[in-house]
Amino acid sequence: MRFFYKRPNPKSVSEELETLMEVMVSDMFIYLDLFIFSLIFTMFMSPVIPSLFMKILFFLASYGFFYSLYYFIVSKIMIKK
Repeated sequence: MRFFYKRPNPKSVSEELETLMEVMVSDMFIYLDLFIFSLIFTMFMSPVIPSLFMKILFFLASYGFFYSLYYFIVSKIMIKK
């Protein structure tokens, strides 16, 4: 069976990995991840939070915290380069 499968060209694999890395480190993708993580975090904390207003406030606060954490980490890394 091994002889029936043709290995891909290393150059094409490298190009596909470059495209994947561009997408994975794009700002829009990271902000979407932060939004989803904040939403999941809020959903896990929802039994403890008493009202809908507090849940929305908690979501916004967690998104703001994760966003600022990302911003400070990236700004420190960019300054060192």
